[in-house]
Amino acid sequence: MKLFDVVTINKCLDIMNENFNKVLPTQNVSIIDSLNRYLSKEIKSMINVPHFRKSLVDGYAVLQSDVFLASEENAVPLKVIGESRMGKICSTSLEEETCVYVPTGGMVPSNATGMVMIEYTQKLDNETILIQKGVSMNENIVEIGEDIKENEILYEKGHYITERDLGVLAGANIKNVPVFDKLTTGIISTGDEILDVEEDIYEAKIKDINSYILYGQLKDISCNPIIYPPAKDNLQEIINLIDRAVNECEIVLISGGSSVGKKDETLKAIESFEDSKVLVEGIAIKPGKPTIIATIKDKLVIGLPGHPLSCAFVVESIVKAFILSLYSNKEEKYTFAEFEYNYHKARGREEFMPVNLIEKDEKLVCSPILTKSSAIKSFANCHGYVKIARDLEGIHKGEIVKVYLLG
Repeated sequence: MKLFDVVTINKCLDIMNENFNKVLPTQNVSIIDSLNRYLSKEIKSMINVPHFRKSLVDGYAVLQSDVFLASEENAVPLKVIGESRMGKICSTSLEEETCVYVPTGGMVPSNATGMVMIEYTQKLDNETILIQKGVSMNENIVEIGEDIKENEILYEKGHYITERDLGVLAGANIKNVPVFDKLTTGIISTGDEILDVEEDIYEAKIKDINSYILYGQLKDISCNPIIYPPAKDNLQEIINLIDRAVNECEIVLISGGSSVGKKDETLKAIESFEDSKVLVEGIAIKPGKPTIIATIKDKLVIGLPGHPLSCAFVVESIVKAFILSLYSNKEEKYTFAEFEYNYHKARGREEFMPVNLIEKDEKLVCSPILTKSSAIKSFANCHGYVKIARDLEGIHKGEIVKVYLLG
């Protein structure tokens, strides 16, 4: 199948799914190694958290009925009958007009109905304290399972594990975490003008910017990216690099050489493979229209525009979306903001506009970054981007828009 018509982003993603419906391998890893990985199945808590009644404060466990009228002017004397030690079972049971000392986080007696902070007590003698403030029922006590219930679903399949999740997993007695394997992705930059980062600039050459932008974008979604040496605009050199990458990776990204021009060799290189299949030649997106989607040896090969901004937005809107679908991830990072200016665009293709977010008059406002597709600093500094649907002619000043956050 060979499609020459420009397709929408959604159509492009459908075509990719139809032709590269890969089931990713999975593995069980330690909690530490699960950081920045995607869950291959849901995770349930193994225990109640906490699994015992514990104190929120340093003070005395009491029967609420003994102290509810206590005050500085009407202090209530209670007999101290024991102490709860950290990490130990507290088997002491309260009787009327008695109390037990409990440190913060310690286990409270099973029949305690309140914790009085030590600041509101006064020692009368070695066996007696005065309670100078009453408590409400079960005040300052954390009940069994109040934080997390046993068998409660903590995270759904496809969830991205962040640093905040590690403590939850540890607290819920999770020892092994099921995750998807990292997807190996190859990155090739093409062009006679491209220099490796280790080379010194000369003549009208430029550094290999795209490979490093793509590396960061892919690393951010738990891929294992491999940067190959830049290829000159030499058909056989590009073919050789693609062949090597296809044998080593699941997905291969080629930046440069996808637009119309006598020096653009990416399409020719892809079509030189006997088992290649060109699926898309052009996407209705700005920036990023000259994008190629193909398969070689049942591996996904994507030809990206050479301009850094165009290249980066195709990866954000299409490549990352597709990879996240393989990881079963449906989470989006976005916010809503008021658009700062009137902006006009032509109908017919979806536009991705980099924006910055600022606080203005106690409102979150997004300001468009109007730049050329070859710019790199604007993409690096922007807070996110706005999608403008293909059937719209722009955005009105003051309109509330959805801003997809980067980083």
